[in-house]
Amino acid sequence: MSTTPAADGALLRLLCEEADEEALRASGAAAPLVGDALEIRARLAAHRSREAALAALYETAGDLASLRALPDVLQAIVRRARTLVGTDVAYLLLYDPEQGDTYVHVTEGITTEAFKTGRLAVGTGLGGLVAKTAQPYHTADYPNDERFAHSDYVDSVIGAEGLVAIQGVPLKFRDQVYGVLFAANRRVRPFSPAEVELLISLAHHAALAIENATLFEEVRKAATVHERLTAVALDGGGPAELAQALAEVLRGSVSVLDADGRPVASAGEEPPQPADFVRELNASRTRRASATRGQACATPVIAADEHLGTLLFVRGGLDASDVHALERAAQAVALMLLHERGVAAAEQRLRGELLDELLGAPHRDPEGLTRRAALVGLDLHRQHIVLVARAEDAARRRRIADLAGAYAVRHGGIAGESGGDAVVVLPVEPGPADPGSVYPGPDASADGSADPGRAARRLAAALGAGVSETAAVSGAVTVGAESAAPGASGVADAHRDAARCVDALVALDRVGEGACRDDLGIHGLLIGRAERAELDRFVRRTIGPLLDHDAARGSDLAGTALAYFACDGNLARTAADLYVHVNTLYQRIDRISALLGADWRHGDRALQVHLALKTRLTSGWG
Repeated sequence: MSTTPAADGALLRLLCEEADEEALRASGAAAPLVGDALEIRARLAAHRSREAALAALYETAGDLASLRALPDVLQAIVRRARTLVGTDVAYLLLYDPEQGDTYVHVTEGITTEAFKTGRLAVGTGLGGLVAKTAQPYHTADYPNDERFAHSDYVDSVIGAEGLVAIQGVPLKFRDQVYGVLFAANRRVRPFSPAEVELLISLAHHAALAIENATLFEEVRKAATVHERLTAVALDGGGPAELAQALAEVLRGSVSVLDADGRPVASAGEEPPQPADFVRELNASRTRRASATRGQACATPVIAADEHLGTLLFVRGGLDASDVHALERAAQAVALMLLHERGVAAAEQRLRGELLDELLGAPHRDPEGLTRRAALVGLDLHRQHIVLVARAEDAARRRRIADLAGAYAVRHGGIAGESGGDAVVVLPVEPGPADPGSVYPGPDASADGSADPGRAARRLAAALGAGVSETAAVSGAVTVGAESAAPGASGVADAHRDAARCVDALVALDRVGEGACRDDLGIHGLLIGRAERAELDRFVRRTIGPLLDHDAARGSDLAGTALAYFACDGNLARTAADLYVHVNTLYQRIDRISALLGADWRHGDRALQVHLALKTRLTSGWG
């Protein structure tokens, strides 16, 4: 078929005017020329489509670069997806780590409210499969596509919106899947590879926007936390002020825990208490990372290799930026705790040196000691109570000394160590005590006089609780007390009485108790009124032959006699307590009678022997 030049020119004009296929075929030009024109038209259309896609991606990248608000960026991405792919609707689902599913976050063209508030379990439907596998999926007819796990809820929501053709691609950045981007039609319609690739590119930008927003939020929170914590430090604040600042910045509840998981300070509407997983975190002292469980995050406070404590934070919607902010805060807490420890150590050293002089050389410079005591808040012109605490092994002695020092600081006194014992000096407040207070008086009787026995029992209870929580032997501490006369020498005198009272408590096997001399009955009278030489003469005069025999033979007849009195003279019980046969006990009793006389078990003579045996223990007789 031949054509005229006019027909060929008309075809060219129509092509330039972007006429449709029908107009090109009706131009009158030869069929081969019309075919070429149609191919050119298709290529131009594809080229324009690619240009539009590139322009959209360029605009999206510009949105990210301009740091627009994340909701605006995501909305723009969804709108462009709908326009470029040419679908009826587009929407975006985000992953919810707390619920373990996805939820509709942004929509374009969606009309039903149920769809806009919908949630989709991972693995359910097309979108759930995309979220689970992080791979794109598409279908021309979703309601009849058996590749996907349909559910009544999902199908009803999609059916109400009238969606048929759906494609979904993952919002993925590195290994993190944030959600799914969709484009969908209300009619059967296949999706071309180019449309899938375009949606993938837009989804990548959406994931990048979320990642950037997350990082930006982390930086913002970290900067805010740093600013607030710096202000707290400059103002001289402690853990309580730090917890309050964190609770306000992160809008949650905060607890600062010590190395043993006990709350030091808390802030927020409902301050969190140590949970099982906090104890698990503390049990692994080598762990340096935060641990999250539900709405709670526990961040270890570590300096070098030492575990100093834990930051416990609770809030709904906990995210990575909160965790990073807590980890920054943990560094500030570590510095604060180390600083407080250094200050406390310096103060304790000063107090310990003062106590050494009070106990060792009170008469050397009493006025100087009084002035130095005033520098640490101790008025030696007032009455004080001196407490002595003793542990049986080195590990517990160190712990007892630390706890006693903290106890003294809390109650306005000083503490130190002397001869392996922990020594605490506490002021006695004038006036009647308040029985309901934590530390009434702090240690005064109802008439306002000093009550060293009550002070000793309070300290014994405090130390017993602290030692048990640090896995030392529960109650393995003995405490003695005596009121001190005013002045430096009075502290030294009271310390000697308290130390002798501790000796008696240990000898009487009353480990873990608190007592003063008046609580020890006859033994208190002996250690308080008699001189050591007098006690030695009494013991020697009463049971000397028995002690000499034990020393020469390596026996323990003195122990046998003491057990006999403790069992009220019952030979069967005494043998059982000593783990010996009754016949063996008879032989020992006969030997004691030969050394002390047959009357050692009867009347006033028995009282004298029993008292001498006890005095030997409580006075440290050698």
